[in-house]
Amino acid sequence: MPQDTEATHEVVFDPTKSLRRRLIYTLAIALTPVLALGAATAYLDAKEAIKQRSNELLLVADAAVDGVEQSIDESELLLTLFQDDVGKKNCKAVYDRLKRHLVALSSVIRFNKDGIADCSSNGTSGFEMSHPEWHDILRHESQTFRSDAFFGQTTQDWVFGVYSRVDAPDGSFDGSVSIGLRSQALAGLARSSVVPKGVEVSIVDTDGRVFGSERYSSLNPDWVAQTSLDNVAHMFVLKRNGAPSLDVVIKPVGPRNVFAAISRESPGIWSEFTLQPVTSVGLPLLAFSIALLAAWLAIDGLVLRWLSRLTRTVRVYGAGRYKFKAGSAFDTAPSEIAQLAQAMDLMAADIDERDRELKSALAVRDAAVKEIHHRVKNNLQIVTSFLNLQGRQLKDDQARAAIAAARHRIDALAIVHQTLYQRERLELVSMRPFLTSLMDHLSEALGMKQDGIEMEQNYADMERPADDAIPIALFLVEAVTNATKYAFAGGGGQISIALTQAGDRVQLVIEDSGCGFDTVNPTGSTGLGSKLMTAFARQLSADLSVTSAAGEGTRLVLDMPASSTNA
Repeated sequence: MPQDTEATHEVVFDPTKSLRRRLIYTLAIALTPVLALGAATAYLDAKEAIKQRSNELLLVADAAVDGVEQSIDESELLLTLFQDDVGKKNCKAVYDRLKRHLVALSSVIRFNKDGIADCSSNGTSGFEMSHPEWHDILRHESQTFRSDAFFGQTTQDWVFGVYSRVDAPDGSFDGSVSIGLRSQALAGLARSSVVPKGVEVSIVDTDGRVFGSERYSSLNPDWVAQTSLDNVAHMFVLKRNGAPSLDVVIKPVGPRNVFAAISRESPGIWSEFTLQPVTSVGLPLLAFSIALLAAWLAIDGLVLRWLSRLTRTVRVYGAGRYKFKAGSAFDTAPSEIAQLAQAMDLMAADIDERDRELKSALAVRDAAVKEIHHRVKNNLQIVTSFLNLQGRQLKDDQARAAIAAARHRIDALAIVHQTLYQRERLELVSMRPFLTSLMDHLSEALGMKQDGIEMEQNYADMERPADDAIPIALFLVEAVTNATKYAFAGGGGQISIALTQAGDRVQLVIEDSGCGFDTVNPTGSTGLGSKLMTAFARQLSADLSVTSAAGEGTRLVLDMPASSTNA
């Protein structure tokens, strides 16, 4: 019969596997494509908004560039027409004539073949061209040349230069003529067109220097380089410390030496450019969040609340209170959960009925088993009485001793059965009260107190199946009986008994303070007691060891498994 154990099992819940979390995860996964679609739409809307912002500024840029480009083209054409007049060192006269046509005109200069000014509109001469490399370009590469912005020596202002090569009658290089255009004046030409409110137009050179702007004095040269490389307008966002960001469109003017910069404050969060992308992702995100919140509340109200009540009901039933009716507590629950509660009520009623039947059957069985133990005990006492009568008639001392030994063993067996039927539980035996009661009966039967023998008992609080308890008890009876009869030689002494458990092993230790003996061979001994103890040890799948020495007492150790091996 297997050993039963009583234990309280505490269920440990893993929060990551909860119904609420799994359903929320499932719903989140189901709604993720909607959120992803909203994000994609927001991205496309944002790109479209940027494109729209850029297009609006490009319309302004086209109008602004026309005036600047027309002025530069006109200055280049007039320079070509009046090149011969300038070559005769009539710089001031040509300047006066061109001033009526070119509002941004700042100077007219004639440079010789060495790059030295022969004349200028302000009357000075003899100075070198600001950038000698431009002189080399005219000498070797180009007939005309438009320079970047530079600080003019004669005008003391930032100007853009237009240069034209001058050839001698024999076709050799004979220098150049140049016209300077004031950068601020060109910026004014750019602003002369109709500019919407909040939009500013300015001029930028290749180094990022800005002319005619009240918002910034320079731009990132990389932006200008990118615009020059692509030769198309680009929009950039200029971040400013302590001021709103600016949308800046840079567009080339002519052959990419001069650029127009058109700027406007970037739209805020409430503008049409940002609301549309935000709405595209914000509304799906809001719907996503509301759906998850609604699912969370619905799971709590429709499922988890009732599952929690069902859990409490199960615990009530688990405590054996089958009379409890849970159905009325689920009147407002969803129909499926209410049906489950009603099914649990019916199940509890069925379990209660079967429980009563089983308890009744167990009571009948226990009564029958106790009656059997009682009758066996009575029969064994009758046998003991027969042996007493028979022993009195024997004359042979050895025969009478054998009868007395048999009577003691039968008495011990009767005590075991008496102890068993006096216990409440029959399938499991609590070893501490069982062995204590058994040894008290045995001590009285053997007359240990009269012989001066003291018994010390120490039993662990454990339970063993009855099929194990009986051979343990008989082994103990045999060992104590042998010690009482042979260990003390009528002089009295002490017997110690201990039952302990360590891990998966149980030990029964019997020690006496008797005379002991020199050699021990319990398995090969011809004594009936040794044979019985060996048989009981084998029945328990236990190891038996005996230690003794003359004058030092005897120690028996029965080492057995903690769980029963009997089926």
